[in-house]
Parts: sequence; C-alpha cells; structure tokens
Amino acid sequence: MSNPIDGPHLDRRSLLGVGGATLLAAASPVPVRAASSPTRKSFPHGFRWGASTAGYQIEGNQTNADLWLMEQVQPSAYAERSGDACDSYHRYEQDIALLKAIGLNSYRFSVEWSRIEPVRGEFSHAELDHYRRMIAALRKAGIDPVVTLFHVAAPRWFAEAGGWLNPESPDLFARYCDKVARELGDGMAFACTINEPQVGLTFRAFSPGYFKAKDEIQARAHAEAARRSGTTQYVTMDHPDIVGMTPQLLSAHHKGFAAIKAARPNLPTGVTLNLVDFEPGNAESSHLAMREKAYGAWMDAAKQSGDFVGVQTYRQIPIPGAGAKMPPLPEMPFTDPKAMGEMIKQPSALRNMVEYAHQRTGKPVFVTENGLETDDDRRRAWYIPQVLAGLHQAIESGLPVIGYMHWSLIDNFEWLQGYKPHFGLASVDRTTFERKLKPSAAVYGRIARSGRI
Repeated sequence: MSNPIDGPHLDRRSLLGVGGATLLAAASPVPVRAASSPTRKSFPHGFRWGASTAGYQIEGNQTNADLWLMEQVQPSAYAERSGDACDSYHRYEQDIALLKAIGLNSYRFSVEWSRIEPVRGEFSHAELDHYRRMIAALRKAGIDPVVTLFHVAAPRWFAEAGGWLNPESPDLFARYCDKVARELGDGMAFACTINEPQVGLTFRAFSPGYFKAKDEIQARAHAEAARRSGTTQYVTMDHPDIVGMTPQLLSAHHKGFAAIKAARPNLPTGVTLNLVDFEPGNAESSHLAMREKAYGAWMDAAKQSGDFVGVQTYRQIPIPGAGAKMPPLPEMPFTDPKAMGEMIKQPSALRNMVEYAHQRTGKPVFVTENGLETDDDRRRAWYIPQVLAGLHQAIESGLPVIGYMHWSLIDNFEWLQGYKPHFGLASVDRTTFERKLKPSAAVYGRIARSGRI
C-alpha cells in the first residue's frame, strides 16, 4: 500500500490520513444503552448531539501559550501563524448561536491553561470569569458544556520548565485541574482531562520512518525556542520525545482525574484518545498488535481513571501482513478511489473504534471528535449520516454511547497546516470573522433534532 500520509500536510487529524456505566448514570443523565423504541433507528433519549473546538484553534492571540513562540521561531514547522484565529474569545456568543441554529444540545471546547495560569502559581480571576460567562451562556441556550482542560497548548512557563518531560508536570497539571474544577465545575456537564495524549505514539506505530525528517525539524525548532527563552529546554506536545513524555502524561491524567473528582464528585470525567482504526490488510495482519502498541497503556489508564472514554476517530488504515489480501476499501461518492489519503476516511472506522474502546476499557464511550476534512461539502453531507448509522448500530448492539461531537463547529487553525484544512460545519471569513453554516450542518441538524437516522 502506498504511504497514506505522503504530501506536505502534518497535523493531528490529517496525519492520521495516514462498572463505569452505573457510576456515570448516577452522576448525570447519561444513556448507557438504547432505549426501546418502535423505530430501530432512534437514538437513546438524552443522547448528546454536539460539535467540538479547541481554544488555541479558534480563540486567537494566545500569546502566553507555548505554541505561540513555536510559530515564530525558525525553522518553524507551521505553515502559517494562528494570529486572530476565529476571534472566538470575543465572539463565543456567535458560536453558541451556530450551535442553536443547527439544533445541537452540547458543545465541547477547551479552557486554556495559558490564560488561566499565565504565570506559574498565579491564576487569573478575570480569565476564569470569562470562561464562567461562556459556560453560563451555553447553559442559558440549553447547551451542555463539555470542557477539555488541556487541548495541546500549554502555558509558556510550562514549556520552559521542560513541559511533559518535567517530573513535576503531573502535579502542576493536577493543581490546575483542581482550580478549574472548583471555580467552573458546577456549570460543566462533562470534563475531559487531556486531549489525544497518545497521538504521537499512534503516528509512529504505523509509519515510524516517515517522522525522522519531521522530528529533526521539530528538534531544531524546540532548541531555538529554548535559546530565545533563555532556558535549557523548551518542550511542547510537538516535541519529538513523545516516549519520554508519556509516563508524565499518564500520571497527569490520573492525578488530574482525581483532582477533578475530589472537587466535583458528580462531574463525569474522562480522557479523549485519538484512535485510528487499524484493520487487517491481509489475512495474517498484525493490526491487533499495532492497536495494543499505540493504545494499550492509555486504554488501561482510561479503565483505571475515568467515568467514560472519549473516542476521536477519522481514519481507517489497513495494516499489511502475510496471507491473502483483504477486500479493498469500499468506494465512497465524491472521492477518487485512487486517492488513498481520501479513501481511508471511511465512515465505518468510528463504529469499529467505539466497539474497541468499550471492549478494552469497559467504560461508556463518548465520541468527542469525528469529522471530515474536505472543501467539497457534499462529501460531509454524505459522511455524517453514514457514520451516525454505524454508531447507531453499535448502540443497538448494546454499547453504552453518551453522545457524538462533530469536529468541528467552524473552520479553524489546524495546527501545523494552518488554515488550509476545512473540517467545519460553518465557514469563517478570515477578515470579518463572519460565520456561515454549510449545507452539511442542516443534514446533521435534522438528525440531531429528531434523534433519528
């Protein structure tokens, strides 16, 4: 099979082109299985229909964040700078209006550590009030806030202290989680500790050689950031040493989860994981071993510390091996069958990973991200019903699924690729910041409003 990640794109989604039920039900009205219904294609009562974003990607001007400096140094791995992003820091009410217009009842977003704790040990009451107002506005609109505490970007002081390579990092994160939970937790519907902490492991599980040159650029960029900061090391989530960061990230999830639950015992909390659907390319494929290599430690962590596990799936990768070849990937409309990078965006991937995550952890599953990068909105309008039909089948089989959050509410800053990839249900004018819903939003909205596929 040709390398599914050939080309200039490198980010957390495009690169992938390449017991708990009882506790959660008691804490919040979360469905744990499909309700009986004369219509087989009805979703459970109380199902969460939503969309996701991340602060650094939409808020704009996060000058205290570690990634802001990484955008400025040379060499830089970023195609362009984030700048104003979508100005959602000031325009969050417009984003809430989009959610209402679509007919969604939940919104996953991140509170930004670099705003809340801009200096180590000093918490900003003004920024906490900002997010408190945002949560209150969502509640007033009848939308459940699903809050991620760490979504890729950290405070600059955290990176200057060694980031997730710093042995102190789990305790620093837990202190931040405690503060956020005590200040904002009463308005949250769900909390997510760390977004995609194992994404770097996933990348390297199926294509380690591809990252050698990319890691060299990142190493040079991080060294230059350290020089400009006057520190011995500067470590962000894009640092090549994901293996070295993983023990601290695992500990941070456990300690962050404990801190949140100590402050807000009834707040359902979990970790959100990037799960590529590794499937057999041949009869004797090692795809199950690859899943364990990429996800095993984090599945164990979610099982130990979590009321739910967040599943974030975009791609299906056939893993070659010995024996007869498996059937080719099914063709999809508006897609060139010869374009492997597009063909692996199979809607069946999500159901497979929902089933895997529940089987591996025993926890209820929350689809906290799923979507499609395309400028042809017809593809997205086709994809959404397909992927939700598969999710409905999983629920009908007895799997506890809390809800589905589409990535993304709006087109935004997609990390290293800048503003070129478009995942949004709405477009954003980069000059006026005007939001416009795409036709696919109406398709999703009809399903969400009716609760039927």
